[in-house]
Amino acid sequence: MRFIDLISQKGYTLYSLSKKSNVAKSTLSDIANGKSNILECRGRVLLNISKALDITIEELINLEYEEYNSYYEENVPPFLKRDLEMLRKIKGKKCSVRDCYLDETNSSINVCEVENIITKEHANYLRRKYLW
Repeated sequence: MRFIDLISQKGYTLYSLSKKSNVAKSTLSDIANGKSNILECRGRVLLNISKALDITIEELINLEYEEYNSYYEENVPPFLKRDLEMLRKIKGKKCSVRDCYLDETNSSINVCEVENIITKEHANYLRRKYLW
């Protein structure tokens, strides 16, 4: 689950969580939008957020970190988009064919890169986000 999804599930907005946790709204927004990695936050920030959300710090830092680049996410061919969507669906779930999905996605990224459908930077972004 992503940080922003957890906030929503708990019934908060970034503003209301900011007020309850005493963490700046801009900090929460940066975490939610993937501009800041929650693992790089100070202990006090993690403690305040986890208390406000009524979860442990461990649960907080184990949330799915989502680096996001709208151009790289949206400008992919349909076959790669399908593979990425499948990985999103199975993330965090037990799946007996997970390795197959990872291999398929890696192959699709490689094909796109070799065929110059996407740049090397684009391919590396997708690999970092979905495969590593």
